[in-house]
Amino acid sequence: MARVLLGTAPQIVAQAPLDPSAARAWIEAHYEALRGQWVAVRLEEPALVASASTLSQLLEGCDPLELKTCLVHYVYTVEQEHQPIGPWWQR
Repeated sequence: MARVLLGTAPQIVAQAPLDPSAARAWIEAHYEALRGQWVAVRLEEPALVASASTLSQLLEGCDPLELKTCLVHYVYTVEQEHQPIGPWWQR
């Protein structure tokens, strides 16, 4: 038999998502140096946390808790920027 405790029910408050615009601006400012890399940039006080040539390497090399507060982004190479994206019929 279970007992019900009297009192107020716990309230769950959702945190507002962090704004990624500062991290995006940091990536744009360092774009040339990061080409061809997956990067993790801190959302608050933007700074590079990690970079790797593959997403798997980035995820394996970072602390999962730290990644929760990062923007993870791939920085295109010059060749990739000029390739059409999408299915063949959209090219």
